Amino acid sequence: MLLKHALAVVTGGGSGIGFAVAERFVSEGARVVISGRNAEKLQRAAEKLGENALPVVANAASTDDMQRLYQTAVGHFQCNVSVVVANAGISRQTPVRETSVEQFSEVLNINVGGVYSTVREALPFLARPASIILVASLAANQGTKNFSAYCASKAAVVSLAKSFAAEFVDLDIRVNSISPGVANTPIFDTLGMSEAQLLQWSNVIPMKRPAEPAEIAAAILFLASDASRYMTGTDLAVDGGMSGISPF
Repeated sequence: MLLKHALAVVTGGGSGIGFAVAERFVSEGARVVISGRNAEKLQRAAEKLGENALPVVANAASTDDMQRLYQTAVGHFQCNVSVVVANAGISRQTPVRETSVEQFSEVLNINVGGVYSTVREALPFLARPASIILVASLAANQGTKNFSAYCASKAAVVSLAKSFAAEFVDLDIRVNSISPGVANTPIFDTLGMSEAQLLQWSNVIPMKRPAEPAEIAAAILFLASDASRYMTGTDLAVDGGMSGISPF
């Protein structure tokens, strides 16, 4: 088992990629704390994961919530945290002419401020060695019409991973990011996109289909485990070839 006896914290762990990560981690021997803002969703997820999972309601953008999250995790499982997956985030359309600065800032506060808070508040509770994985997106490296806030936030996440990695390398803490492409997750329910638009997205993927959350989770497991022990400051693309293969 790749994560036997490890304690992992996964933000946004109630559904989608976060839940798939928690499920894979548990199967690899880890104890997992999942967090999110929806108590009912977290409880249902924890029941599916079994006795090695603990749900904690917490807003990743809240320093107080994140401090409480780590205190609860360490107190419950009586060990330090070996793996942090900063996955919590939102996506919404933000056409420039219709989006206020306040609405733009809200996306960045959750997607960037939440990641920063997740990592910063983890530091006193981390084991050595430890692995931190920030969930970014293919959007970090591509301009996408009507998604300027989301794209900017994910570019910032990739940048944060590199800066964190540089700052923590002497502490035996590895930090990497992962950039999924289009994936079958509930986040698409919030985008207000038609089925035709989503199908159009799928058609430009070289592999001609969106990822399943379990496929993203497998890559995150790699970054969490000793299999990637010589990797830090790296962004790993898991996007069906979108960032590397021309559609033409």
